[in-house]
This record gives sequence, C-alpha cells and structure tokens, in this order.
Amino acid sequence: MVTTEFPPVVGGLQTYALELARRFAESCEHFTVVAPFARGCHAYDKELPFQIRRLPQLGDDLAVSGVLPLMLILRRGRFDVAFATHWAAAHAVLRAGGAGHLERVYTAAHGKELLLRPLERVPSAQRTYDRVRRLVLDRATGFFPVASHTASLLEDSGVDPARIVTVPSGVDADRFRPQDVVELRRGLGAEGRRVLLTVARLVRRKGIDTVLEALPEVADRIPDVLYLVAGDGPDRGRLERVAYQLGVAGRVRFLGQVPGDVARYHNACDLFVMPTRTEPEGAEGFGLVFLEAGACEKPVVGARGGGAVDAIVHEETGLLVPPNDPPALARALVRVLDDPELARRMGRAGREHVLRHGTWDHAAQRILAAMG
Repeated sequence: MVTTEFPPVVGGLQTYALELARRFAESCEHFTVVAPFARGCHAYDKELPFQIRRLPQLGDDLAVSGVLPLMLILRRGRFDVAFATHWAAAHAVLRAGGAGHLERVYTAAHGKELLLRPLERVPSAQRTYDRVRRLVLDRATGFFPVASHTASLLEDSGVDPARIVTVPSGVDADRFRPQDVVELRRGLGAEGRRVLLTVARLVRRKGIDTVLEALPEVADRIPDVLYLVAGDGPDRGRLERVAYQLGVAGRVRFLGQVPGDVARYHNACDLFVMPTRTEPEGAEGFGLVFLEAGACEKPVVGARGGGAVDAIVHEETGLLVPPNDPPALARALVRVLDDPELARRMGRAGREHVLRHGTWDHAAQRILAAMG
C-alpha cells in the first residue's frame, strides 16, 4: 500500500488507509505500507502489526518525488500488486513499477482529488498536473471509488467501467455503537432537549449554513431544539455570523474539535444532519459520518448528491432532501424529531445496515477479492 496520508495524523483518508492496511496485512504473504513522515510516527509505527516505510513527501508531491524511493523499495521487496489510496501515490508506483516484479497497480478514488485544479493560476503548470493525473487514469489496473458519484466522475474522465469497482468506506462498529452519555449531554446543556448534530470540517460544501437557515422553522415546531456543530475549519466565522443574523445563535453551539471519542457525541444527539452540496472544490466523496451515526443507532438526514446517496437508505436509515433547500430540510428534521418511534426505527436500521454491509471488514474483503 502506498498512501499520501496516514496516522498518527488524524483524518478521514488516514483512517481509510489504516483500517484497510490492518486487514490487508492479515491476507497478504508480504505486505508493506509506504506513507509520509509525520511527527510522532516512529513511536506510532512500533505498535503496528505490519511493516511501514516513511517518506518525507506529502500529498500530490508524492506523484514525482516518491518515484525514486519506491524504486528502491520495489527492488528489495517481493511485491506483485500495489494499492494506492490517492492518484498521486498511484502515479509514483506506476513510474517506479519497472524496478521490481510489480504486475498490477490499483488506486482508490474519493472524489475531490479528481476535480482539483490547484495550479490553474499558472496554466502551463496546471496542464502538467493534468497530464500526470491523466497517466494514472489511463494506466492504472483498476479503481476503487468510495461512492457511485465518484465512480461517475471516473467514467466522465474516460475510465472504462470495467476497471471500476465501487467499494464504500467502512465503520468500526465496536467503536461506533450505542452508549450511555448522560453526563456528556448534561455538560453540553442538552439535557431535556432534542439535539441535532453535525460532525464535519467547517467548509461551505458541508451545508451547515443550510441547517442554520432551516433552524427557525424547526424551532417553531420543536421549541427545545439544540444544534451542535463539532469540528473546525475556515468557514466557522461566517457560520457564527449567519447564526447570529438568523436569530438562532442561542440554539447553536460550535464545539470546535471535540475531545475524546467522537462516537460519544454521536450518541449525545437525537438526529445527525449534514446537507452537503457540490461546490467548485468538489462534492462529498462518501458520507462516512452518516454510517458512523447510524452505527450509534441515530437517524440521519442528508442532501441528495455526492456520497450521501450511498450512505443513507432513504426512508429506512434516514432521509435525503434536495441540497440548498432549507424548507425541505426543516420539514425532514421536524418529521424525525417529532416522531420518536420513527427515529428509533431508523436508528436501529442504521446499525443493522452497517453490520450487514458497512464495516471495514466488508470493504477490505471486497477490494481484496477484486484485486485477486
């Protein structure tokens, strides 16, 4: 496995790489992870049940600067298949592949990285960037998009559907499970209130402003409603101003990066909501947080589009509404908050869906089977 992101740094792609690596290692005769250097990684790596090699490169830079180190690793190892978590990692492997016995190179696809144009202010540099990405699209053995939306992006880029197998990300159902969090709810001021929760990086495409715009109508029907926003990001200041301008600041708590296990916060809510939208920087690749909330037996509400349509079973584990539509969102939120039996039924269905289809074991098994 070659990855642009890996723990001890915390994030969605880091979790994706780690959870799959743990399971790949159990099924492979020889298995190594190649990952970027990070502060604290040496102590962290000693606890891992597989070999890991650290490189100084990070992100898209790995596409070029990782070629020589990977050539050395391939010459010394006995690897016939490579799995990359990002097209930049796949490019480095493809360029270095002749140094060993590598036969096949597969790569995951998450969505945003297929649309990025980070160098567009310098057209010649952007053209080079596009050519490098194009090489991966043309030459990789196969792709594992995490959602049907991402699979469509690959097809729109000219990738043969026969080379695409959609495999959603997974959930650790032992970590994300129903828990008693009475003390946490009391500490959040949520005791006796009906609680909405969003866990996300605070950027426009997460649609948190749509929740804020829906909140006045929700409050008219659910006077005790409280909205918790867990996470931080560049949009926080604007969102706080929007809440104040709409007169709902007293019903909203911006928690920042929450301490401890985020699963506790999922358990502290009555309903998880994240109405993401497609923005110039990309759409939601896969709405893993919806599955995490579902694994905690919480109903979920999201917007149609991006990965949410793969993560939410409409009218079963939650509800899908149009993006950028506060009235429709308000109706969905009120419907679930005002019907405890519906909320319980959707929550139970959410956990059952994860246990049947959505764990990391399911994801790893499907990828390994497709790679043969």
